[in-house]
Amino acid sequence: MKDLTVRPLTAADESDLTALAHVCDTTYREWTPKGWVVPELLPGWPNQYFAPAAFIEGAYDPDGRLVATVAFRPSEIGPSVAHVGLVFTHPTRWREGIAGAMMDRAEAEMVVREYTSAVLWTPDGAPAEAFYRGRGWARDGRTDWHPWMGLQMVGYARDLP
Repeated sequence: MKDLTVRPLTAADESDLTALAHVCDTTYREWTPKGWVVPELLPGWPNQYFAPAAFIEGAYDPDGRLVATVAFRPSEIGPSVAHVGLVFTHPTRWREGIAGAMMDRAEAEMVVREYTSAVLWTPDGAPAEAFYRGRGWARDGRTDWHPWMGLQMVGYARDLP
C-alpha cells in the first residue's frame, strides 16, 4: 500500500467505483456457472454507502486510478452491527495485502463508531470466502438469491474487538 493514497469517497467518485466494480465482477466468470452474465451497474447503485452514517474509502495509485475500496453502513440487523460492502481490489493488485489493509482501516473505524459486530454478503463459492475466513469471519447461516447478481449469496459475520 506504500504507493497508494487512501481517502474517503463521495458520490463524485461513482464513475471510478463503477469501473473498479465492473473489472472485479468480470473476474467472477472464472468460477461462476457457464453463461453467467456480469451485471450492469446502474447510476446510483452505491448510494447507500455515500450516506452520512456510512463509511467508504478508496485507494488510488500514483496514476490516479482507483485500485481498492471498502465500505460499511449501519446494518438492518441492529444498531451495533455494521454491514460491510464494496470490498474491491483491482485484479492487477491482488495478493499485495491491499484488501486486508483496507479492511483493517474499516474495522478500526467500526470500533471507533462503537459497532460490536459486522456482517457481509458474498457469492457462495467465491474466492473471497477464503479471504474473509482468514480474517476471522464465519458463515452465519444467512443465504439469499441475489437477482441482480444472478448468484446465491451467503452471509458472513464477525465480532469486533
